[in-house]
Amino acid sequence: MNRLKSLRAWRMTGIMAGVAILVLIGRTVWINGLFSTAKPGFFGTCKVIAQLPGVEDIEIANGVAFVSGASARGPGAADGIYALPLAGGKLTKLLGAPKDFHPRGIGLYHSPDGSGIFLLAVNRRSTGRFSIDSFEVTNPLTAPALVAQGTIEGGLLINPQDVAAAGPGSFYVANGTASKNGFVHTLQTYGVIAGGNILYFNGMSFCVAADGLYGVRSVLLTPDGMHLVASSLLTRSLKTFNREPLNGALSDGDGFTLPAAPEKLTLDNRGEIWAAGHANLLQWRAMANDPGARSSSQIFRVGLASGVPQDVEQIYGNDGSEIAGASVAASLGKRLLIGSSLDGRLLDCAAK
Repeated sequence: MNRLKSLRAWRMTGIMAGVAILVLIGRTVWINGLFSTAKPGFFGTCKVIAQLPGVEDIEIANGVAFVSGASARGPGAADGIYALPLAGGKLTKLLGAPKDFHPRGIGLYHSPDGSGIFLLAVNRRSTGRFSIDSFEVTNPLTAPALVAQGTIEGGLLINPQDVAAAGPGSFYVANGTASKNGFVHTLQTYGVIAGGNILYFNGMSFCVAADGLYGVRSVLLTPDGMHLVASSLLTRSLKTFNREPLNGALSDGDGFTLPAAPEKLTLDNRGEIWAAGHANLLQWRAMANDPGARSSSQIFRVGLASGVPQDVEQIYGNDGSEIAGASVAASLGKRLLIGSSLDGRLLDCAAK
């Protein structure tokens, strides 16, 4: 009798283990978009206006697009922040950055009167160490340059991807993974286990504001300052957090699923979110390992209601021939800039 019970217990354990493995395989297939493809199309025209080592992020302010240029495959001499006057002019690398400067995501902050422009940048130094560097942008329309304001480091900056300014000395950071290397890092990278988090810097120190996230790649504050929206590459979704402006604390809000795995998020002057995404993460990872490979690109416009994503529309889709692995898009009116950290192309698109 005891032997029969033991066999039943082992059989049940085997069934449960089998179900768990199938669920894990199914989830891994879904989050990586193994069978997903990008729907092509754009109602307008695009042209390549620059080729950089990589386009990591874009912010638009006062008629100027600020472009974070750095290769996702490693540091280079051309890495830096570039300025593109949208009324006409060439993309120009800004002087004033530190010598060892290789920016990922950037965040924008205006002075209270709206005249001053300040940029925060996630800097991955050639040594592999991370910092958040801050700059004032002088003469943005005539002769833009960077004036360094400070550098902030901390042990919680494990794998920072993006930064969102919350005030003159406070900001949020998207930490893609919380483990530096090894087997746990691999599991977090492929979305098998959670590991990303969002940090908050209050002007004095870092703290973890949100934890247990999957591949968080970007963060932005909604226009009312009451919500923070994060892109989750490994759940193919946006996650909204309710924000307490006085102390920066975050509490869980709603989630919003996208048709692709999102990277960087930007906000336009109408208060809508623009997200660049990947239909198939396996193709995107293959491109990261092989510059000759191509990965599709998708750009989505996400509408907000009371700071929460409500609807999504694909605006641009391409199989990778025009731009591969797009990682960011920024819009101003009918103009749309699209960049890729792996492809390095910067597209200037005009919607009809």
